[in-house]
Amino acid sequence: MHTSLFSQIKKYPRLLVFSILLHLFLLAILIVSLQHTSVPKMPTEKKVDTVKAVIIDASVVEQEVKKLKQAEDSARQQKLAEQKKLQQQASAAREKRLQEERRLAELKRKEQQRKQEQVKKEKAEQQRKQQELAKLEKQKAELEKKKQAEQQRLAELEKKRKAEEAAAEQKKREQAEAARQQKLAEEAELRRKEQEAEMRRQMQAEEARMAKQSAENQRLLAQYLYSIQRKVQANWQPPINMTKGWSCEIMVEQDRFGEVLNVQMKQCNGSDAFKSTVERAVRKASPLPEAPNNDVFDKKLNFTFRPDV
Repeated sequence: MHTSLFSQIKKYPRLLVFSILLHLFLLAILIVSLQHTSVPKMPTEKKVDTVKAVIIDASVVEQEVKKLKQAEDSARQQKLAEQKKLQQQASAAREKRLQEERRLAELKRKEQQRKQEQVKKEKAEQQRKQQELAKLEKQKAELEKKKQAEQQRLAELEKKRKAEEAAAEQKKREQAEAARQQKLAEEAELRRKEQEAEMRRQMQAEEARMAKQSAENQRLLAQYLYSIQRKVQANWQPPINMTKGWSCEIMVEQDRFGEVLNVQMKQCNGSDAFKSTVERAVRKASPLPEAPNNDVFDKKLNFTFRPDV
């Protein structure tokens, strides 16, 4: 009971203050009334004082007390209403939680049922796929067998075709060989005729050369070849490790103005380096010295280069 009274005081502090003030007010009235019970002094002639009396209405105090009780009752009723409301809310929350649990349990049951049905469907689908796979494997084996038979037939056809092509190729090669032999025979005949013509030209050239080989022409030719050798000597740079006595037989082809057109090293008794230096010297000597006359001049000159070392 004290605990309830203390909680009510904490909840309604204004009522407590009002009650205290009311009791103090009543106490003050009581004290004032006790003081006025003594013998009053007689008034003088000149001044008349009026005594003020305070009258306390008990009904007012009763009404205030009644208001306090009503306030306490109202507070108590409000607290009970709030507690009832809280209990109702808690009950509603429990009911809602139970409904949610039942809903979740139902969802779980349905999910398990769905999973079981899914497992059944997957097993059925797996069996169907296995059956289809077996059917496909069978079809594949039959197709492979047909493919092998077709490949064998095509291989026989290819073998026959290659044999026919080989025969045709052999015939073509024989024809080509016959044509080549005929062409070789024609070319050999042409070369023979060209050789005969070259031999006739050489014989004519030899006859002309022999006709030119008079004593004077021989002297002029010697001087001409010597002048060529001197010019080659002037343009020649000896190689390292040069040995005395080396020489080279050279054939030089020139035009009418002495410009060197071609150089052929026929025979050299020196090193390859010596042979290269001689060929470079001949080319550097272009244009060659002028021939003393037309009888001595020749487009192809043969001379031996013996350097002075």
